[in-house]
Formats: sequence, structure tokens, C-alpha cells
Amino acid sequence: MALVEIDVLVAQALGLTLDELLLIYRVQFPVMQGYERDTWYDMAGRIIFTNSKGLVGVGLPRKGSRSTADVTITYPDGHSKTSKIGWDDLREMQEAGSLPTGSTVTTTVIDDTHPGGIQTRTRTYTAPFALASREADYRIAWVFFATSNLTHAFRYVGRY
Repeated sequence: MALVEIDVLVAQALGLTLDELLLIYRVQFPVMQGYERDTWYDMAGRIIFTNSKGLVGVGLPRKGSRSTADVTITYPDGHSKTSKIGWDDLREMQEAGSLPTGSTVTTTVIDDTHPGGIQTRTRTYTAPFALASREADYRIAWVFFATSNLTHAFRYVGRY
């Protein structure tokens, strides 16, 4: 969201219209659009799945297999099931209505990205899962900043 807000503030400071900002996004950033069309978020804004090449290891794999980590689904009634599933399986469950709101999906990952060495981390995601829309977010931020004093202050500072 911070990047969306920065884009909107800069566009407004440069005197662009919302339509011009949307056109720039649509024409100049097709790869980013492709990533965003298949990046799914949980209720807390955590990425549960992305096809972004820059975010390898984030979220669940597309397909579950014998070599992937176990995934535990815990339903709101407390019942849980553990299996080797991937994002495609969860998405199908959600679309079929068999993954109720409030269900959690938990998996354990090996994290070797810190100087302290390898650590085991548990990741939990809360359903439902949804796509973000940068264009819709641009529209919301545009209205917010167009009606706030922050935009006017930003334009004033940007002149010097």
C-alpha cells in the first residue's frame, strides 16, 4: 500500500490525472500486472501464493507434492486436516465453498535467510484469500489524497 500511496502522491504532485496514472501503469508495467493477477493474500495481508519471480519461497507452492511441507487446515469448528497440498488445492476448496471464512492454513518452512543460521518457522494464513487490485487501490488513494491537505503540502515542498 505504501507504494500505491507514493505513486498517487507523486502523480498528483506532477499534475497528472488519475486516468494518466492508470494509463502509465497499464502500458509500462505489464510484468508487474502479471504478477499481481496471481498474487493472493490472506485476511491479514500476508501473501499465501505468488507467481512473482522476485518472491521465490514466499507463500505456498502452486502444487503440493511428496517433497513439499505438510499443510494443516484448521476449520472454525476446530476440526483440522494435514496433507501435502498446494495453492491450487486451496483455491479450488475456496471456490467450491469448502474452505469457510476464518479457516487457517499452517505450514512450516526452513528459513536460511538470516545470519544466525537455519531456523524453522511456522506460517499461518487465514481464509478467505483474495487478489489485490492496484487500479482500485489507486482510485481509493487518489480520492483520499485529493481531499487532504497532505497533497497540497507535498506540491508546495516539491517546488523547491
